[in-house]
Parts: sequence; C-alpha cells; structure tokens
Amino acid sequence: MAPGPQEVDFIPDRLNEEPIVFLSMTNSEIKVGALLALAVWIPLCTLLGLVVGQVFLGFALSLGMVFVSLWFTGKRLRVIKRGKPKQYHVMAIKARLQDCGLLPNTLIRESRVWDIKRWRQR
Repeated sequence: MAPGPQEVDFIPDRLNEEPIVFLSMTNSEIKVGALLALAVWIPLCTLLGLVVGQVFLGFALSLGMVFVSLWFTGKRLRVIKRGKPKQYHVMAIKARLQDCGLLPNTLIRESRVWDIKRWRQR
C-alpha cells in the first residue's frame, strides 16, 4: 500500500540525531566538555590568582580558559570524527577507560572471522 499525500514513507536517521552546535560538537558534548574544563581550570586559576593576589582575576581567567579549552576540543573532535561511524569517539573513550581499569569490561573487543558454510554430520 502506497503512502498517502500526508504520510512520510521513511524517516532518515539524521532527523533523530542530535544536531551539531559548535565546532563538530553536539549540545551534550559541549556540556560534558565545559564541566570537565571547569573542574580543571577553576582550581588552577584560582590558586594562581591567590599567588598573585588577585583571586577574582584568577576566577575570570579560568572562565576564559574554559572557552579556549572548548575551542581546542572542538577542533580536535572534528579531526577524530571525520570519516568515522556515529559515536565512534565515545566508544574509543570507553575502550581507553576500560584499558586503564577505570570502567568495567563491558565492550566486546575481540576479532573473529565469520564463515557461512554448511556442516554435515555423517
């Protein structure tokens, strides 16, 4: 039965994907990157501000460094994502964390050859 004039025959996969927002990063990737950058840069720059005597300047510098970190992360992710399947970088990060022992081994990572043959039992 052919679809009517108001029905869509298929929905492309790209309609259900999260859109790219900034430098090949999706909204959720930007959130994770910003939180990680904040966790690193706020203590470092605040300590630097304490040493210099300008704590608020160190805090402002940390917010600027978060944007710089997001810029470089986006540039690097663009190179990593190019020509790879969807969510390749996420699986690569999970595999690296499993190799370091920071995540449980849940990924199947062994190579096998599949063969289509019929076997007869005599």
